[in-house]
Amino acid sequence: MATQQSNGSNPVKKAGASVTMEHVLLALGESKEERGQRIRALFNFFDVNNSGYLDYAKIEAGLSSLNIPSEYKYARDLLNVCDSNQDGRVEYQEFRRYMDDKELELYRIFQAIDVEHNGGILPEELYHALVKAGIEIDDEELATFVERVDKDNNGVITFEEWRDFLLLYPHEATMENIYHYLERVCLVDIGEQAAIPEGISKHVHANRYLIAGGVAGATSRTATAPLDRLKVVLQVQTTRAHIMPAIRDIWRDGGFSGFFRGNGLNVVKVAPESAIRFYTYERLKKLIAKVKGDEEKTNIGASGRLFAGGLAGAVAQTAIYPMDLVKTRLQTYVCEGGKVPKIGAMSRDILVQEGPRAFYRGLVPSLLGIIPYAGIDLAAYESFKEMSKKYILHDSEPGPLVQLGCGTFSGALGATCVYPLQVVRTRMQAQRMNTEGAYTGMSDVFKRTFKSEGLRGFYKGLFPNLLKVVPSASITYMVYEAMKKSLELE
Repeated sequence: MATQQSNGSNPVKKAGASVTMEHVLLALGESKEERGQRIRALFNFFDVNNSGYLDYAKIEAGLSSLNIPSEYKYARDLLNVCDSNQDGRVEYQEFRRYMDDKELELYRIFQAIDVEHNGGILPEELYHALVKAGIEIDDEELATFVERVDKDNNGVITFEEWRDFLLLYPHEATMENIYHYLERVCLVDIGEQAAIPEGISKHVHANRYLIAGGVAGATSRTATAPLDRLKVVLQVQTTRAHIMPAIRDIWRDGGFSGFFRGNGLNVVKVAPESAIRFYTYERLKKLIAKVKGDEEKTNIGASGRLFAGGLAGAVAQTAIYPMDLVKTRLQTYVCEGGKVPKIGAMSRDILVQEGPRAFYRGLVPSLLGIIPYAGIDLAAYESFKEMSKKYILHDSEPGPLVQLGCGTFSGALGATCVYPLQVVRTRMQAQRMNTEGAYTGMSDVFKRTFKSEGLRGFYKGLFPNLLKVVPSASITYMVYEAMKKSLELE
């Protein structure tokens, strides 16, 4: 792929200036004709039988001839991103368009890393770019990175070297993606005895991402707390439930602050619940991929994502369940003289009067609900995102609106599917164990609810619950992105 050596200049001196193909040609020291010849030669390298097009088999064979083992190559992804008309073949003009877009993209990130604007990336510049992206590496790993890309071993990465390293990488060239790619390439080069870092999770500033996610989740839950309180109040009503009378009762009981009762606990449990859920989900995806013999976590399939998401949700729910029960008790507590009990006092009363097992009352329907909900939510989100990339965005990365739409649909779908189990759980949580007429178990709730309220009884509060989905997803996303910028995670 290499042609002439770069002349070491950076034609775009001002950071953030727009990049054109003229800048790329100047950085490479190429003319338009020379660049055209290079791209045609690369196309012919893959098109071994001179048929005039590339297909999956040719791309796979070409990548294999570059000594990239099958588990680390991106033949299918490269085909999809080049094949603009989705006919399974890549004509030369489609290949040329990919090369144009990719070289412009690579030059933009090269320019962003090259803060000295001298036409080369120094090791310290690369280190600062990785750290800014939330990736911590030691000196040995940095030296490995530079050595792998710097083909003439002069300690400086030219744009030509940068381009040759990443030209056939079909995904977006972010620092995190580039680091993932480097891990795989280094593992290929130096084999089983390599001291390769375990993955991005080891190096990312995990505490910063946890803070960003925690603040986003807390803001979102606080903004939608009135809808959550209304949902719970409706769920526990065994008579015919109506939204407006329920709203008036909440206002009469506690005024404006009554709509936020229990939100403190809801906010407190955000960080541990989210951290446990997504950490477990990523670990399970890695385990499933390993069992299936596929190093790519993204290739575990819909069933694998469903299993990993469901089990991760169950682990997280079990860990924070006592807080969830106390929150429900607070939200359904009938005030005497407008006085709401303190969290500590209510927790002690539950422990003394009902015993420690009471904190897990309703856990079974909760787990039966959270497993399919988390599974459907996460699996549907990733599936919707992949479908949008393939059929709407044509292999471009989804933007904020697409991600929000995917999250909205997946959340609404998961919530609706398991809502009857949520009603059963809430009713068990809200009722004291040692009172007359208390539910004896999950089956008792099902029987009595169906007998007295019919099927509609299992969907009380569904409307305000679904109303939460869009604002909750929107607020979470906006605050999370703002926090990432504040914490310099981008």
